[in-house]
Amino acid sequence: MGCEMRCLFVKDSWHLYYGSWITVKNGTKPECDVIEIQCEKDGTLYHRFWHAQVYRKSPIPSKPKPPEKYDVHIFLIDCVGQTQFIRSLPKTVHMLRENYNAIPFHHLNKVGLNSHPNGFGLLIGKMIEDIPRSPFSKGHTAQYSTATKACYTPLDDEQYIAFRYQDDGYITMVSKGHYDNCADAVCTATPFHIHSEEQGLDANQLKGILYNDTCHEPHTYLCDYLKSFLKAYPDKPKFSITWIITLAHNPDPNSLSSTDDYFYQFFNDTRKDFENSFLFVMSDHGSRFGTMRETLMGEIEDNNPALFLSVPKPLRQNANLMQQLRTNSKELITHFDIYATLNELVQTYRIDLPKNPRIRNPLLLGSSLLHPLPKPRTCDSLKIPFEFCICRAEKTLLPKNNEIGIPAAKLMIEQINKEISSSSSTSRVCSKLSLNETAELLVEDYGGEQSVRIYKITFTTIPGNGKFWGITSYDPSDENMIILSSKFMRLDRYAEQAICAKRSILASYCYCIL
Repeated sequence: MGCEMRCLFVKDSWHLYYGSWITVKNGTKPECDVIEIQCEKDGTLYHRFWHAQVYRKSPIPSKPKPPEKYDVHIFLIDCVGQTQFIRSLPKTVHMLRENYNAIPFHHLNKVGLNSHPNGFGLLIGKMIEDIPRSPFSKGHTAQYSTATKACYTPLDDEQYIAFRYQDDGYITMVSKGHYDNCADAVCTATPFHIHSEEQGLDANQLKGILYNDTCHEPHTYLCDYLKSFLKAYPDKPKFSITWIITLAHNPDPNSLSSTDDYFYQFFNDTRKDFENSFLFVMSDHGSRFGTMRETLMGEIEDNNPALFLSVPKPLRQNANLMQQLRTNSKELITHFDIYATLNELVQTYRIDLPKNPRIRNPLLLGSSLLHPLPKPRTCDSLKIPFEFCICRAEKTLLPKNNEIGIPAAKLMIEQINKEISSSSSTSRVCSKLSLNETAELLVEDYGGEQSVRIYKITFTTIPGNGKFWGITSYDPSDENMIILSSKFMRLDRYAEQAICAKRSILASYCYCIL
């Protein structure tokens, strides 16, 4: 009977290289961040596990001096609206407000459908999709030709915010609980998932080993890793991104609220560690699926992700700064503004200039929250697509016998089918969709005094009864209808229906051919 271990080293976003197996003895200390361990008895493997730590090559000073630069940390729980955060995590909110003096920003507006556009806005400060010209927008051009192009553009020469801090001498850490199709550092795979694929482990095996057999959940590993990072470098300025993805994406509507005690204790345990930090506790967007999302409150929460900001303890006595933050907390803001704030923090609160900045003058689409915000602050001036705008007046529901709904829905489905048939990842495995004319079809008028009307169309497709919505314009003078949505948002969960195209950016459109 014996155990052995080896280190897993990250080579790039999708590949690892492996250390040599060594025998585990009492007192063995692995010199790496990710460790695989396995134990055998009589030639039979009875234990296998992976551990994560923050390994520091140089020893921690016996009496470490606090770094002269403030730490900056982003703690992001994916898919959580502001009011949902307050409703589901009351003890955690109390901890943040009372012990961190955290300020809630109630009007953060998402700038795109899902994590991709909002993540790029937050971490790179750029748009990945055009906003078309319409009665509600003068139109805005993205910094990438397509969202796919943005996703597969290497970040080596980009204005990725973690690089800004790395260039300024910060110790940086990015930790996520899941991976997707992006090939860049915003959406990189975790070592656990890379290893499971390289070693032929399927998702259920990995889930069983890491979670089911240990009573752990993805967020507990991420929080433990963040704790390890904070403890490892008490004498160094630190920047971190902790992105908890699977928790609020869980179909169980109570999954977030069940973690309130855990997060309360986590932030209580780390109060001392975060005292010298700007801490952004936030989300990228609200809940996008399920029956709650189909309500008006669900739509509002989807467009209004959570944000709480805590500043370093020494700055909490700065009356001017705190008042400015409280004033700005009542304004309409976006992830572009948070990027601008992060960019200012790495410039303002430092002793010397960045040693070797990759981008000396990054593009800023937003404004720092540390200062008075420029006016007017409209959705269009802040580059928020009008269909996600939290400031819009209530839409008017048209009668069921209207002449807009069916033609508009069929036009949208025609566009969906064109995309399915033209993509190599979906053309042979996904069904052609058609309108379910027996299901509810909603047509909502966005209002306004212009002659050209803007409508939101919510429709259902078959096979699969997928529920989608999109935006169209309609000119009654010539009956011209133009689809404004570049992508049609799906309201129901689709993972099981789209298993054959789960890696495709068109997965939400797919109903797999049996």
